[in-house]
Amino acid sequence: MEEKNRTMIEEGRRVLERLQSRQHEAYFVGGFVRDFVLERPVKDVDIATSAKPEEVMEVFSKTVPTGLQHGTVTVLTGTYSFEVTTFRKETEYEGFRRPAEVEYITDLEEDLKRRDFTMNAMAMDAEGNLIDPFGGRSDMDRGVLRCVGEAAERFGEDALRMLRCIRFAAEYGLDIEEATWQALLRQAPLLRHIAMERVRAELQRMVGGADPARAARLLLASGLWRHAKTPLALPFAAWGHPHAQAVIAHLSSIPAEEDRWAVLLLLIGSQQLEAVRAELRALTFPGEDIARLTRILAVHAHLQRGDAEDAEVRPRPEAQTSAEERAAARFKLAVLAHGKEAARGWLRAAGLLRAAWRQRQAGAEAASPAGTGRPGQYGTLPGNLAQSGLAVTQGESDSLEASRAGAERPEQDASASAKPGQPSQAVPHHVSDRYEASGGLSADEEMHTATAAGEACLEELFRFMTEEADVYLENGEPWIGVMPVYGVKDLAVGGSDLMAQSGQKAGPWIGETLNRLLERVALGQLENTLEILMTEAFRPTEMRDE
Repeated sequence: MEEKNRTMIEEGRRVLERLQSRQHEAYFVGGFVRDFVLERPVKDVDIATSAKPEEVMEVFSKTVPTGLQHGTVTVLTGTYSFEVTTFRKETEYEGFRRPAEVEYITDLEEDLKRRDFTMNAMAMDAEGNLIDPFGGRSDMDRGVLRCVGEAAERFGEDALRMLRCIRFAAEYGLDIEEATWQALLRQAPLLRHIAMERVRAELQRMVGGADPARAARLLLASGLWRHAKTPLALPFAAWGHPHAQAVIAHLSSIPAEEDRWAVLLLLIGSQQLEAVRAELRALTFPGEDIARLTRILAVHAHLQRGDAEDAEVRPRPEAQTSAEERAAARFKLAVLAHGKEAARGWLRAAGLLRAAWRQRQAGAEAASPAGTGRPGQYGTLPGNLAQSGLAVTQGESDSLEASRAGAERPEQDASASAKPGQPSQAVPHHVSDRYEASGGLSADEEMHTATAAGEACLEELFRFMTEEADVYLENGEPWIGVMPVYGVKDLAVGGSDLMAQSGQKAGPWIGETLNRLLERVALGQLENTLEILMTEAFRPTEMRDE
């Protein structure tokens, strides 16, 4: 255990002991107990107590009344802070999200009973003894995620728990118990009551978590994304396409969450920049994140267009240029237009796309070709993908194909897929075909159109990455490295120089002139010196290419 965790736990134990010394019950609860039992790093320590909030504040000299309406007081110790919440039960919920009122109680088990999943409904005393009235430890040992009590009630109380269900299943590698999964499918429409920022936060945790591929599969199977408070228009069903599956299976090999989002958005929005921007806004992503991600997609759109649409890569029409020279010019102009960090973000995302799709193509030719990687459905994992330890299983592929096929059939009643009289069983790790079917897409014509368009864009992305992108991926970083300028601020001439030389007032002409000079310098057609740039700036138009 890391020293930081050890110190935090020890200070938390002293908080428990102080409360107990005043004749109050006190226990570690929630995520801390779950992660402690699993020997995972802990981020914070939550405490539940029989003491009322005012009694907690009497025991400790430094407290913050962070949630008195729900019985929570934050206790400040020497180094850490601990949320201390009074045992309570919740009688009613408002807006399918928060309790309308809470009642303080003195029974720990009754307090644990209100929690979402059995693995989060455990407690531990100061001596390390586990209190587990709902079988959370057993469920974790069996690899099962199960709601406390009736799953439909838990999801009806707080609809955000459905997204948390998917996140926990992916993060901890758990199978969702059948009754819990069926309740999630039935209650999915309640997600429309949840604020988009909370939805976004859960999605970010999934994408940035231990197994984003499994989270994506479960999200598609559940159909939850169709029930957001603000309708989402991107063709998320295209993530179920075999091309997308091949990439998403290896998403964990990318360390940065932002790069993972770039990959996911390229798969469904490579040529829909405005739609992606609108979707990220609907999900309440911060403006800076939206700008960074859309710039990466803009780099891709710039590179994917053909020579006929990209006349600026040949500033001198009469000059004969090779395909590689035109590619270098196009890439450098993309860097100027969208920034070198966006270009590097595209290189990272596109690198995963190409590696995964090449692997898939190799797998089509030979089930398990010789090599140093680890065999998987799509062949041998190359390089860093092999290190990620992720291979796409046949079951997962079949299950995702069933989800994708759901776009071609009417929506089914979730309850119809349950088999009466059968004992409850865990949803298989790959999510079985019948669950995929119950979470299938609606037959609405607009949904069909969006899905078909998304898959068409994905096919074009696949073609570009496997047939044309090599020159950019192999040379992109060196091209960035040799560029003499990246923006107008790098030019040896500025707007004041132009005004002084011309005697003209400031106006749009300055920006147009500087951008023209910037492109010529970046493409190596002009040296970045004041004399040369000033001469070129005022050269008659008909003489500029001589």
